[in-house]
Amino acid sequence: MDFLKINNLNFKYDPSDPSDASADRFALRNIDLRITQGEIVTLCGPTGCGKSTLLKLLKREIAPAGELSGDILFDGKELSSLTAEEQSRDIALLFQNTEDQIVTDKVWHELAFGLENLGLSQSDMENRIAEIIAFFRLESISRSDTGALSGGQKQLVLLSSLLAMSPKLLLLDEPISALDPENAETFISALKRLHAQTGITIIIAEHKINYVAPISDKMVVMDDGRIICADEPNIALWEYKKLLPPIKRESEDASGKSDDQSVTPPAVTLKNVFFRYTKKSPDVIENLDISFKRGKCHAIFGCNGAGKTSLFNLISGLYKPQEGKIVFSDKKPKIAYIPQNVELLFIADTVEKELADTGLNKANYPDYVNRLNLSSSPFDLSGGEKQLLALAKISALNPDILLMDEPSKGMDTNLERIMQSELKRFTENGICVIMSTHDLEFAYAVSDLCSILSMGRLTGFKPAEEFFETNKLYSLK
Repeated sequence: MDFLKINNLNFKYDPSDPSDASADRFALRNIDLRITQGEIVTLCGPTGCGKSTLLKLLKREIAPAGELSGDILFDGKELSSLTAEEQSRDIALLFQNTEDQIVTDKVWHELAFGLENLGLSQSDMENRIAEIIAFFRLESISRSDTGALSGGQKQLVLLSSLLAMSPKLLLLDEPISALDPENAETFISALKRLHAQTGITIIIAEHKINYVAPISDKMVVMDDGRIICADEPNIALWEYKKLLPPIKRESEDASGKSDDQSVTPPAVTLKNVFFRYTKKSPDVIENLDISFKRGKCHAIFGCNGAGKTSLFNLISGLYKPQEGKIVFSDKKPKIAYIPQNVELLFIADTVEKELADTGLNKANYPDYVNRLNLSSSPFDLSGGEKQLLALAKISALNPDILLMDEPSKGMDTNLERIMQSELKRFTENGICVIMSTHDLEFAYAVSDLCSILSMGRLTGFKPAEEFFETNKLYSLK
C-alpha cells in the first residue's frame, strides 16, 4: 500500500484582489504522486514551481488558504481526518528559515518542547532527549543558547527536535540552501544515518540537488505547478537540467573593457576594527583592515559562524566596533541590507502593498516583478520569489551601499540570472555591493572581487577570475 498517495491535487492561493489576473494562476495542477514507506524523495524544479506549496499542504497546521481539490491519503487515511495530535506527531516539517522555527532559549529546551506538547512523562522525555543528543552528537552544544548557534547547528538542532517526536514522515523545505559546503555535508550525513537507523520516509524540496540526489530513491521534477517527471535520480536529473540552463559569467563591462580595480575609489573602509559580543567573549572580527569599492560587487565566503553577518551589522551601523573605525566616503550614505531571512523586510499582507510601501506601482515595477502574484501574501511566495520581492523593495531606495546575506538562497538558475542582471545594473550605477554567500557558481557569475572571512579577518580581495583560478577548495574546477 502507498504510504503517501496524492490524487489529482489542484491548488490556487486565495486571491485578495479578484481583478489581479495573476491570482487565477494555479500553484499546483493535477498532482498525482505515490510514495512508498521508507523512501527518500526529492522535489526539484524552478523557483515558484510549487515545491514549497506541496510540502505545506502536507502539514495541515500551516497549509495556505486557497482553493483546494483532490485527495491526499497519509498512511491509509485522508489527511484531513487526522487529529491535531496525529498531525503534530506523525508529520514533521523543517522550514527554510531556522529563525521561524526555534522557540526556546536553550538547545535542550528546544529538544524538549515538542515532547512536552505531546504530554510525555518526565522520565520518557529525559530518555528521548538523551537518545537524540547521543545519536546526533549534540553533547557539546546541548546546554548552549540557541541564539548563539551557527546556521548549520541550528538546522541540526531543529531536525533533532522534530525527530524526538518520532514522526512517520519528515518534510524538509530547502534545508541546506544557506549552509556552507561542510555543514551541508554534515546535515546530509545526519539524514543518511537517520534513514539507515529508522527507515523514516523523507521528502526534500531542494535546489542543491548535487547534495540530495545521491541519497534519494526518487526525484520528482516540477514546473509551473505540475509534475513533469517522477523517476529514479539518473532519469529525473536529465529532465531537471533541461529546465535550468547553466549560469554564465560576464567578464567584461558594456564597453568591452575589463575592469580596472586599482582606480576604483572605496565606498567604505574598515580600519583596524575589532568586534566581540561581550567583554569576555572572543573576537568575532579581529583587526580588520579592508576597503570595499564603489561600483563593484564583492563576494565574501566563509563557514557558518565565521562572522559574515556580524561584519554586515557593523557596516550597516547595527553594531558598533569596540576598537577601530568605519569610514564612509560619503558623509551620509544610504545603506540597504537584505538579510538572510528576507521575511524580516515584509510588513504588508500582499505583494502589491509591499511594493507600494517603497513607492512602486504597476507603472514603474521592475520587469521581474511580473513573475510575482501581486495579490498573494509575501509570506506565501517561494524562497526565490521572496528574494525578488526584497530586491525590488531595496532597489527602490537607491542605496549607495547594498549588503546582501545569501542573495541566491532559494533561487534557481533562471532567477539567479535576474539577480545577476540587477547586480550588474547596480554596480554600473556606482553602487557598492557586498554579499556573503556559499554559492560558488553564483558568486563567480556576479562578483568583481572575492575574499574569505576566517578567524575574524578577510583575505585580500582578488578579482573573481583570479580567486577561482588560484584557490584549491573555493574553486569551480
